[in-house]
Amino acid sequence: MYTVLVSVSVLVCLCAARPQEAPTVAATAPNNGKEPIQIVSQTDENNPDGSFNFSFEAANGIKFEEKGYLKDGANASDKIQVIEGSVSYTDNEGNPVTLKFIADENGFQPQGDHIPKAPESQSPAEAKALPSAGTQPAPASAQPAVPAPADAQPAEPGPDAAQSAEPAPTA
Repeated sequence: MYTVLVSVSVLVCLCAARPQEAPTVAATAPNNGKEPIQIVSQTDENNPDGSFNFSFEAANGIKFEEKGYLKDGANASDKIQVIEGSVSYTDNEGNPVTLKFIADENGFQPQGDHIPKAPESQSPAEAKALPSAGTQPAPASAQPAVPAPADAQPAEPGPDAAQSAEPAPTA
């Protein structure tokens, strides 16, 4: 009986200690309780010079590609990391969406039809016709006076009233 108990214990320990499979991205990504989305292709290449290529395509049509490399900077000893890539997918309305990007010494620069565009710059004539943000309001003397209501009481003197040349009236 002792031999059986030891054998079963060793078997349980061996099974528990066996190498486990690493979970795939599809198995760990939340998918609202649906079946995991399978990765149909994937490449991952890392080179000793710092360059790399990475891409994948999922069964639902999502595609991602990215490559990185070093380029010379202003000085011969300076190297600049450049990463270029794209991602494409279908939005909830069924429209294809593609985003291309580059990240380099000028920052992250995305490009895509779905990204809002900055307004066109104004012509010089339009710029003169519109008031600029730095325009000062007209002086108070140029503002129309607003009449006080008939039942309004005079304002109490403020803290600067003591510095006034005229003495305050006494009751």
